[in-house]
Amino acid sequence: MLLELVFALVILSIAIGAFMSLYASAEVSMRHASIEGNALTLVERQMEAYKALRFDDLKLSSATVPSGGDVYVGNRPSSVEPGFTNVTGGTATVVECTGTLDANPQCASQTMTGPDGRSYRVDSYVRSYAAAGTRQGRLIAVAARLVENGVVGPIKAQVSTAYDPANPPS
Repeated sequence: MLLELVFALVILSIAIGAFMSLYASAEVSMRHASIEGNALTLVERQMEAYKALRFDDLKLSSATVPSGGDVYVGNRPSSVEPGFTNVTGGTATVVECTGTLDANPQCASQTMTGPDGRSYRVDSYVRSYAAAGTRQGRLIAVAARLVENGVVGPIKAQVSTAYDPANPPS
């Protein structure tokens, strides 16, 4: 009888251990999905800010483009190939990009608070490309990275779209 009780307890502890690891795995998976979903929300908000602009205004303030050692340059989204050149405007107007809560289409890099209360760094890339014929279009890529303890992490969400002056996005 004692042996049966010990055997039942061993089986029960193995089952409980399996359920605990399954619960921990599900919790980590839900956290990652939440971060990616919130990052995607910010990326889409930034892209909507671009859709509201005229084609000639699809450029970044050169005062907001980070330096070469920043993840902005070293960890571009996959939709922006190496050797990209951002389309920038003049530096006469300095655009403040730190601590922004709303999407600012002139900022190359800005920190935004997501719906989950976490900080995300939203980076925009605007470059020219050859549209149909001789027209110059714009390719815009937006990427969001989670910022934890002041450290900018890898890309959690990204989106890109092409703007042709003859066929503006809807």
